[in-house]
Amino acid sequence: MRLSSATFLFATCAALALTGCDDDDPIVTPDAGTSTDAGTDAGTDAGSDAGTDAGTSTSTATVTASQPAEDEADVYPLEMYLDASGQTPVIAFRKVLTLTFSEPMDPTAAQVTLHDRTDTTVPARVLTGAWSGDARTLTVTVPRTEESTRPLEVSTHYALSLESLRDAAGLALADTSLDFTTGERDPALEHACTHTLVNTPEAVTAGRTPFDFPPDTHTGHARYDVTLRSGEAGFGGYTGFISDPESAEHVTLYLNQNVPTKVTNDTAGTDVASVLAPARFICAGITHTLKFTSEPGDQIHLFQFGPVASEHIQFVLERE
Repeated sequence: MRLSSATFLFATCAALALTGCDDDDPIVTPDAGTSTDAGTDAGTDAGSDAGTDAGTSTSTATVTASQPAEDEADVYPLEMYLDASGQTPVIAFRKVLTLTFSEPMDPTAAQVTLHDRTDTTVPARVLTGAWSGDARTLTVTVPRTEESTRPLEVSTHYALSLESLRDAAGLALADTSLDFTTGERDPALEHACTHTLVNTPEAVTAGRTPFDFPPDTHTGHARYDVTLRSGEAGFGGYTGFISDPESAEHVTLYLNQNVPTKVTNDTAGTDVASVLAPARFICAGITHTLKFTSEPGDQIHLFQFGPVASEHIQFVLERE
């Protein structure tokens, strides 16, 4: 198993019994040696059973959705979460995989096997998943291994074997593998996730207008909980940011939802180019990032958030 310098942390069988017996009482005749019942029944039963078996040996159930998706690339190799099972909560690593099927499955069959296709010398891992109440979604948690601090390796092709799963009738799946490839790790994103998981958010209320004394939200490594103002199109508002006195900075807001955001340099009276984009999933508190570059000189900037449907938004601010 290859090792990594990173720190921290993820899933089945029932037998189908088929019977093909006549329930009628046996017919007793004086001439048992010339009876044609046995031959006729045996031929009919055997042919009927064989035809039934051949036609229903494979399930019609299919995977309709999965995380990751089939053949997805650049899958983040871990997820960060706060493990509160011990006396002191700690940040831990895992990777959660989910598969949703087109029809109910056998809930007693929940084992899957994870294969490393990049390094075939790595032993396969048998994992036991958990079925949803309707037995259609299987959730498989991949934990960290004894050899590594993370559940999956970077830049690795994996195949999740579903051969042991069965549908509600006990039939095996026709498609028995989910393939995906992991990508590289993002230290800055993981750092922001740490703040999301452990920092107590600083509560602020956004200004209704740029002239409504917007609160400052410019402290690096801080996690903010912003109460937005109600408007006709939804919730929105303004907060402030002051640039570094001497140096230009790359600033990132790690947002907990998709929030339309405009950045302006209020001192210069100009708009600041910014990019709002989805974030690779790594922790529950970050879904999108907003990135821009601030010019030096203690210049006052404004973040204009919204409109959004939620009254509250959260973000971690990083400046470098």
